[in-house]
Amino acid sequence: MPLNQPILLAVTGMSPAVLTETVWALAQERPPMVPDRVVVVTTLPGKARLEAELLQPVPERGQLSIWAALRAAVLALPTVSRTGADRGSEEDNRLILEEVRLIASHDNQLGRSFPLEDIRSPADNEMAADFILDEVRRITANPDTRLVASLAGGRKSMGALLYAALSLLGRPQDRLTHVLVSEPFEDPGLRPRFYFPTTPATPHHLVRTGAVYPGDQARIGLADVPFVRLRELFPQQLGRYPGSFNGLVRTYGERIRAVSGPPEVHLDDEALTMETQGVRVVMIPREYAVLRFLAERSQAGQPAYVQQKDAVDDFAEWLAGWTRRFGVMTRQRALGEDWAAPAEEDLRKQLSGLRAKIKAAGLGAWEDYLLPRRGAFGIRVRMVQ
Repeated sequence: MPLNQPILLAVTGMSPAVLTETVWALAQERPPMVPDRVVVVTTLPGKARLEAELLQPVPERGQLSIWAALRAAVLALPTVSRTGADRGSEEDNRLILEEVRLIASHDNQLGRSFPLEDIRSPADNEMAADFILDEVRRITANPDTRLVASLAGGRKSMGALLYAALSLLGRPQDRLTHVLVSEPFEDPGLRPRFYFPTTPATPHHLVRTGAVYPGDQARIGLADVPFVRLRELFPQQLGRYPGSFNGLVRTYGERIRAVSGPPEVHLDDEALTMETQGVRVVMIPREYAVLRFLAERSQAGQPAYVQQKDAVDDFAEWLAGWTRRFGVMTRQRALGEDWAAPAEEDLRKQLSGLRAKIKAAGLGAWEDYLLPRRGAFGIRVRMVQ
């Protein structure tokens, strides 16, 4: 694979002309951008429309399909030919349209997946989100690729999901584009339909008015859509990128909340729970006592201890006062008599239990706040009622 191999990824629906228009617009750039491969994500009706309009022989184009005619026209452009070392379209390995990627839904009863007819339900939308993210992940996982994504086609939700996927996984070399075509060349009432300018110019008749528009009058522009590359924010801290769309959104959200400041926590002395961002963690009394002690110190603006052993005396003093407020649970039943004088090893054991429960609850992204690090003994949280 050549370095920086350009790949066009497009979402399409019932108007596959956005694909040919995008390819044509890219070829007009200076320098021209001609994708090596073209990947299309769509639904079952979208695939049928693409194949009928772009891949079937057309008599007025010498039995070439629209896609073949587009390749021949683009690869023959002077600037493109020079870039491609004057290869003919038959020998040129650019603009290869890959097998259409069909968004599929899962039928748990049958144990099968089926191509989506449309994106009509929240479940369909979730399937589409995961599918589009997987395509973006597959392309961006290779450092030698350069992704050009087009959000001009398909349902608005598909374009929005592609935008989100680029924001989640896009790299500095990747682009997100939207093709703009002058009126009336994107009007479905044109006969024949407009796909790209031809030489000689094809006359296009607008059925409802009878007007004729030569195809060379069309103006096709490509707008780059800015997006925030969240992938660049946490290249080391994140570690890995979860497989599902919602999972990756949650992971980024947790990390952003973590770097934006200490999380808010609600502590329940009766239930022995911590709740933060809708996640509830249940603890045994000793774990809860350690967490409560650290949270109160954080609320008071007191610094973390340098080492765990430095906290033992302060914790024992705090524990004596806290167990008097412990409600129906007595120290003997809740904590045990031996915790009248807790030792460093006791604290280390409860910290280990806390760490495991917080991570199991999916709060690992906040470990810098909720979990003591190495020899230090302290956390940063905002306690709320």
